Amino acid sequence: MSRLSGNPIESLKEIYELLSRLKEVKRTGWLERGIREPESVADHSFNVTALSIILAEIKGLDVAEVARMAILHDLPEAVIGDLTPSQKKERIEEIREIEEEIVKSITESIPREVGEKYHEAWRKLVEDGSQEAKLVKLIDKLEMGLQAVKYIKKTGNKKLLEIYYSAVES
Repeated sequence: MSRLSGNPIESLKEIYELLSRLKEVKRTGWLERGIREPESVADHSFNVTALSIILAEIKGLDVAEVARMAILHDLPEAVIGDLTPSQKKERIEEIREIEEEIVKSITESIPREVGEKYHEAWRKLVEDGSQEAKLVKLIDKLEMGLQAVKYIKKTGNKKLLEIYYSAVES
């Protein structure tokens, strides 16, 4: 991914375009299981962010840090698409490098002190290095499980139980 512009206004426009692409990226796991109109990555990310912020506040965690992590958690999918766990497993190192480059291009394009906070949040999220990171990862799985329940009720498709159980077990 090319670097974002150095101009803060232009960088915000470019970040907006990146975020907007998440509206067009459909969740691959749901498509593979026959959901005709699945949620987008943006839908999922909004729910993860909102739930993470609320729970962080309840638990007395760093809400700003949780918000940064939740916003970033699926942002690279605007470029690489929504890969299933098995697709990621096949190319884990390559995917991590691409994700890092995407996040780096964003964090280096905004004012330094802000960019450093976002990059540090990403690093902690990837390394699972804090209570905030653990919370966001937990909510990411929880949201997937709750969405599975919604789709099961809507479609009667019991094959979706595997996603629900994988979310609950992890």
